[in-house]
Amino acid sequence: MHKSRRARIRHSYPRTALWTGAVLAGTALAWMIVGVPALVKYPTDLDVAPRYEGTFSVLVDPASAAPLDEPMQLPLTVDRRIQSIPDESGSSTVLVRETIHQQAGDLIDVTQTNAYVMDRSTLENVEDDRAYAFDESNVVDRSGSYRLNLPFDTSRDEAYEVYKNEMDDTYTLTADTETPTSDVEGLELSNFTAHVEEAPLSDAYLAELSEVVPLPASLTLDELAPQLLDQGIDVDAVVTALTPVLTPEDAATLGAFAAEPIPLDYVLSFDGRAAVEPVTGAEVRVGVTETVGARPQLTNLPELQEVLGHYAEVREAVEAGAGLDELATAPATPLFTYSYEQTAASIADVADEASSMRRQVLLAKVWLPAGLVAAAVLSLVVGAVVFLRRRPRVIGEARTAGPAPQPRPEQETPQPVTNRSKPA
Repeated sequence: MHKSRRARIRHSYPRTALWTGAVLAGTALAWMIVGVPALVKYPTDLDVAPRYEGTFSVLVDPASAAPLDEPMQLPLTVDRRIQSIPDESGSSTVLVRETIHQQAGDLIDVTQTNAYVMDRSTLENVEDDRAYAFDESNVVDRSGSYRLNLPFDTSRDEAYEVYKNEMDDTYTLTADTETPTSDVEGLELSNFTAHVEEAPLSDAYLAELSEVVPLPASLTLDELAPQLLDQGIDVDAVVTALTPVLTPEDAATLGAFAAEPIPLDYVLSFDGRAAVEPVTGAEVRVGVTETVGARPQLTNLPELQEVLGHYAEVREAVEAGAGLDELATAPATPLFTYSYEQTAASIADVADEASSMRRQVLLAKVWLPAGLVAAAVLSLVVGAVVFLRRRPRVIGEARTAGPAPQPRPEQETPQPVTNRSKPA
């Protein structure tokens, strides 16, 4: 007997396509884990020079500190250079020097220098002895805050703490809810705003200002009289009304107060605006309005109020007492205000630099890994096509060797033999 079997050719998924896809996908993953952190960093060769123009308004007489009837306004220009220092930067941190030159008529012509040490990956400032504000001897710790640049992938859903040298403190930068975005030089920018109300000036900034505008540490009562009059307190009228009725003890108290210098606190209020390229965190357009004000330290206020309270029948004393109550909580007296916006040419220059950085970041973080993943998928698709085209097929039936068996001839059925012999 011969046996038969059915033979087939079987094909598996192409190993070359499988291995190629795996290698490309692994390369994309390795790039995201190792390559992106190594390359997406704040540059060590940055050198930009934004320029701003605006107005400097003087609200008090620089000589007497008396409020002016009409503010003195001067054109203001601010030239700023932000420069990375390659020789003092490394793979993890960058030293950035900021030089600011301000000029307003003949009144202001000053240059400031600040230094920042930033983490190149997070763009946060770090504690470093090379970081200073206004003077190399004034080392400051800006760690954990931003300055000059927000982080990569800046989000309008986040608030950012930004360090301000003039305050030696941070303020909060939040998304502009009224105008969330703006289109500048082909870039879609995220708009942010900030507001600070009467933050104390840093000692270093106060010393810097004092070289340009006289800012006394204290004033006598006579020197302070114009500001008090502006607040509704007429010192001369009060003295004239009380002199005939003052007791010797109260006269001595008021005399001591008049002779003692009154310390001043200087404060800063400002509104800031920044349009930020979100991929790089670069500030493309910036505008600021800042006001420096002064407030007397009325440490003897309770004692003064007690003396004035002894003379309720004197109208001037009653009015002065009410005025002092209001003065304790009144806004600081504004001394000068400056407001400026970035020039159109400067915005274009910074936008061009931001565009270049944006392309580099997107190439490293998006386009290159996406290309690797796409190539891996393509390799798998090609392998699938090859696999489907090579379907198994029947090649026939195989039989045992030898000639094909012939059909057996039919045999006649033998007939039984019958003895038909006749009887004898």
